[in-house]
Amino acid sequence: MVLSAISALGIFAGSALHTAGADSGQGPEPGSHTNVILITISTLRADHLSCFGYNRRTTPNFDSFARTNALFRNAFAASGWMMPAHGSIFTSLYPTCHGATHVDQVLADNQDTLAEILHDNGYYCMAFCCNPRLDSVHGFAQGFDLYDDYSVSIMLDSMGFETGETVDINKRRTNDFINDAAIRWLRNNAHQPFFMFVHYYDNHWDYLPPPPYDKLYDPNYGGPINGAEIAREPLFSNPPPAADVQHIIDLYDGEVKQTDNDLGEMLQFLRQQRLLDNSIVIVAGDHGEQFYEHGHTSHQGLFEELIHVPLAVSVPGPKAEGKNIDSLVSQVDILPTILDYLGIPVSGACQGKSLKPLIEGRADTVNDVIFAEYTAAAVPDCYVVRSARYKYYEGVGEGFAYDLLKDPNEQKKILPVDFPQELGELQQNMQKFRQRCQSPATPGQEATRE
Repeated sequence: MVLSAISALGIFAGSALHTAGADSGQGPEPGSHTNVILITISTLRADHLSCFGYNRRTTPNFDSFARTNALFRNAFAASGWMMPAHGSIFTSLYPTCHGATHVDQVLADNQDTLAEILHDNGYYCMAFCCNPRLDSVHGFAQGFDLYDDYSVSIMLDSMGFETGETVDINKRRTNDFINDAAIRWLRNNAHQPFFMFVHYYDNHWDYLPPPPYDKLYDPNYGGPINGAEIAREPLFSNPPPAADVQHIIDLYDGEVKQTDNDLGEMLQFLRQQRLLDNSIVIVAGDHGEQFYEHGHTSHQGLFEELIHVPLAVSVPGPKAEGKNIDSLVSQVDILPTILDYLGIPVSGACQGKSLKPLIEGRADTVNDVIFAEYTAAAVPDCYVVRSARYKYYEGVGEGFAYDLLKDPNEQKKILPVDFPQELGELQQNMQKFRQRCQSPATPGQEATRE
């Protein structure tokens, strides 16, 4: 049993311990103890969740959580991949402003993170993750009292999966380790209030779900695709026959189903311990995935399949009936929402807006547009500004747009000569956005590993 193995070595064996300093500032009222639990799920595109209309019942546990809470049907990632997306969740800044835009860059240390703000307001901050880019080396441990970012790898190493080699986390199941450690911590935790961040990584390529999820959706497949090296050439940009593409999707859906079961285990524990009664709980996808809709696998770019993500929010109070919210929202809105519910002032530097008015039914919209950017070099750099109907792209060469009402799959480019008035306004929004984030918050700061 994984839990006993973790117990034998210590839950946090090999963890990166980061002490944020003495508590300071004014926290929530004594006795209120509104905890914060943030769960992010890697590589989870919204249109593969059953509550978003997918034709497979891939996510019954997320669906159940959403039914009694607030489900944002038009939530968008700030980027098409993990580091910049999480940087935006942690800081309420778009990627160029927070700095974590590439694997050799780090989250700026001169920007307040969610953990730093909560720590300064009396929260004990804990994290459990194993994503190789979502680690202390890249700056994501800022503000956490304990950031367990590689004990999963140590556990896998100790089990001898790849003797003499570094474990490839992309090829191993890890969510069960994360759950065991996080649940064990919650069961024994004496800190009040607390902020816990949990990241589930198993949806990420390679698509190697364990039984029974490996054959759940395509039990009779006999072709050459086994789920490995999906994001490497030749598969990255050379679509195989249709049956093989479908098998790739089937394996991905198996991972989505497996991760949803892991999420269900966590949510069930929170219910049993009545932690949903006094906690803000947020479950969010960090970015999506593509299956050759625009020529590639993996997650490079800003097409809808890459930035449309699920987001559900639970706040303390009655859980009678959920709310479906269609307003445009962004990952940069998560931090202001948490602070708004806790009564902690939101810095004017934040680029997001609180979603509390939407959740409470006091507003129909908080954003007329949202932004996203991709500058990780696998495909040409690009920036988008998106309204409810149109999506304007800028990058190398001439800008272009899509009419998402008529062309939801983004197949027919609209060139500037044919722009309607609203697209001209989106161009102006883009100019203002790029001027505001003209240079990284920490130019030239690179990740190093000692």
